[in-house]
Amino acid sequence: MRKFNFLLVVLLVAVLSATALAQSKGIPVDVPGTGVLFFTYRYEGNVPPYDAVNTIWTNLNTVFTAWVDAGQDPSALTGKDVQIKTDAAGNVSLYVKDQFIVEVDAYHAAANKATKAQLAEKWAANLRRGVEAFVKINEPIN
Repeated sequence: MRKFNFLLVVLLVAVLSATALAQSKGIPVDVPGTGVLFFTYRYEGNVPPYDAVNTIWTNLNTVFTAWVDAGQDPSALTGKDVQIKTDAAGNVSLYVKDQFIVEVDAYHAAANKATKAQLAEKWAANLRRGVEAFVKINEPIN
């Protein structure tokens, strides 16, 4: 009986480990030029979603380019400009200065054992740090 229980535990650990490994695929999404990890874009299958990640970086680039074009005033872009918005359908998204950045979906929330709102708070905190780092790195030298 003890041997059976031991084998059952070993089998259960093997199955759970394989499941965890299958779900652990992801692409780190940083705030460009800062080294600050914003979140990990998780996916299943063998095809990494580079187009989705590039879209997020394009959205961030839109904000940063507008800031640079406006003269790079450090007070014109801060972590306080990161917003979490929830629409009537319950979709939770992150914005910077009203520029859409990314939607927090149910897949990522479940992978992080959180609600979409909880995960949005975590991603927003990371994005705030990244925006602050970007501004500090790119402040004009007087």
